[in-house]
Amino acid sequence: MTRLRLAVAEANLRKDILLGITFVGLNILDARLTGTALVLGASELNPIVATAFASSMLLKGLIAIVIVIVLLFFRRGNLLKWLSLGMLLIVLWNGLAIWSWR
Repeated sequence: MTRLRLAVAEANLRKDILLGITFVGLNILDARLTGTALVLGASELNPIVATAFASSMLLKGLIAIVIVIVLLFFRRGNLLKWLSLGMLLIVLWNGLAIWSWR
C-alpha cells in the first residue's frame, strides 16, 4: 500500500511540474505577445502590469517561477491546471488581437 501511495505521489508531482513548466512558458509567451502588441499601438489594460514591467519576459518568467514553487511547496499544484488554462486563453486572445491588426 505504501508503494502505491508513493507511486501516485510521484505521478502527481511529475504532472504538477509539467503544468508548472507550461504556466511559466505561457507567461513568457504572453510577455512577448504583449510587447509585440504594444509596438503595434495597443495599450496594456492591467494597471499594475502597465506601470511595473509591461512586457518584460524575464520578470514575468521569474514571477511565474515563484508562483509555481510556492504552489508546489504548499501542495497546491492542482491550481496550476487552472492558471495554465487562464494563461492559454490570454495568449490566444493576444495572438488573435495581433493577427487582426496586421
